[in-house]
Amino acid sequence: MRARVIAVANQKGGVGKTVTSINLASCLAARGRRVLLLDLDPQGHCGVGLGIDTETLTRTTYDLLVDRTATVHALAITLPWPALSTLRFIPANLQLSLAERELEKRYALPNLALAAKLKVVRDDFDDVIIDCPPALSKLTLNAFLACDSVVIPVGVGFFSIHGVRMLAETLKDIFEETGLDYDIRCLITRYRTGQTVSREVRKAADELFGDYCFATVIRECVDVEKSIGSQTPLAVWAPQSQAAQDYRALSAELVDQLAKKVLRDSSPPVPITVPTTTTAKKSDSEAGHGA
Repeated sequence: MRARVIAVANQKGGVGKTVTSINLASCLAARGRRVLLLDLDPQGHCGVGLGIDTETLTRTTYDLLVDRTATVHALAITLPWPALSTLRFIPANLQLSLAERELEKRYALPNLALAAKLKVVRDDFDDVIIDCPPALSKLTLNAFLACDSVVIPVGVGFFSIHGVRMLAETLKDIFEETGLDYDIRCLITRYRTGQTVSREVRKAADELFGDYCFATVIRECVDVEKSIGSQTPLAVWAPQSQAAQDYRALSAELVDQLAKKVLRDSSPPVPITVPTTTTAKKSDSEAGHGA
């Protein structure tokens, strides 16, 4: 079985992108799936959230991209939790910000560097999760050209939907120019049951993505911040918490959707139609958490 490569992306910060990358990868691993989590953000927040001192790292995703001899297996590390024994992780730090310039120097096709490295290990994993930087950069483009699916976390707030429309347009352009067959799926984070703005953002996301919006939402929960503060994934730190339940539901839904996707790979993918307006309005408070 070849790995499904999933890019978790949103150019807007504070929507739960890194939190989602860590906890989705962890929940998939807790299901017994072989998972590679790859940090493609120079801030290195995935590593920080997993208890790694990123400032002292000597081998990171920078090396994976710019060193032709570096391999996924040589760089991937095992995390200390027995329940996540099938999870491997390649961390990042600020050195990764230099990669874009180096890629231009070293590769004729710099935007395909990551795709080339992942291609040779697809049979070794079930899932590859890429935490993208909060920008539409060459690093993000490397992720898009390497992946099969894009998960876009959308935090509850007026500006979130506006930013997602921009990202959806970019992905639509990439789709039209390359013909790549991948899913684009929306995930609502920081959701508050009963809050007006939460309902409006969910409605706008449903209108924007239709069936490509996850039924699962990630509810606002203090345990998310506590687990990040403890540098431990929710699946280990508080497996019975509301947030852990949400991410387990997300992992189950994702596995189910990807299994169905395999059955329709021979059919033309459905392009996203991006509306020019949204029903989301700025109302209530827009409190948030996480990177």
